[in-house]
Amino acid sequence: MPKTNQLFFPNFTWAIPMAFADPLSDCHFELGDTLYENQAAYSEDWSKNRNSPGHAIQILAPARGVAGKAPNEDDSAMADSWQQEVTFDLHDLPAEKVETIVTTQGRLYTLLWKGDFSILDKATKAPEIPATASGLKKEMSAAAIYFQKEIFPDPSLVRFLTPTDSAAGLYREKYLKMKSKLEQEFETTSRLEQANKLGLDQEFFPTVQVAFFEMKGTTKAAVEKALQDVLYKPSAHRKTTETRFRLHAHGMIV
Repeated sequence: MPKTNQLFFPNFTWAIPMAFADPLSDCHFELGDTLYENQAAYSEDWSKNRNSPGHAIQILAPARGVAGKAPNEDDSAMADSWQQEVTFDLHDLPAEKVETIVTTQGRLYTLLWKGDFSILDKATKAPEIPATASGLKKEMSAAAIYFQKEIFPDPSLVRFLTPTDSAAGLYREKYLKMKSKLEQEFETTSRLEQANKLGLDQEFFPTVQVAFFEMKGTTKAAVEKALQDVLYKPSAHRKTTETRFRLHAHGMIV
């Protein structure tokens, strides 16, 4: 079945379908994964137009089901995945040539992201692992300044910023819950901005974003209460009636 109607991740040089969200989030590609440089190649009839189909990658190892990092775990687990070995066939489609490559998951990810084939050369310096959405939490103040200057300059409105990741299931679910709640409760404008466009000192994974919400005609306290309703789940075995919701664990209101 042709797949030309599927959606692709932005900010990658290669065409990465949304179906590869988990491999991107885990930095763990495995046997059977097939990726193309150009979107048109995902259609079954791409070979009818061979003017410039680019390259393809077919993963040979690790075997499917061999654990990488568990989804949405901490940054140390992602760092482990970044260093793990991966083997794949690199196809030059117009030339009908194929080369088997043994490298790291991090080098493969970087190729898909930036499109520089020299990263596959073992003599080339290994790419540093980018910062994750959890690392972006520390940059919320800088992100707030960016949005106030570049996007929404009106200082009279209530704003909420939170890091998210378009490839990570838990982050996507959390973002949609917050967006739905804030739009139900308030007159809300929202925007997603890639973290790497904020002018921060560190480089982030290309799927890491800041979700920015701006609410009219309300107060910071009302916005925090609405967010608490969707983000806070008290333990059934708690020994106190005190609310332990901490908004700063999720983002910041400005």
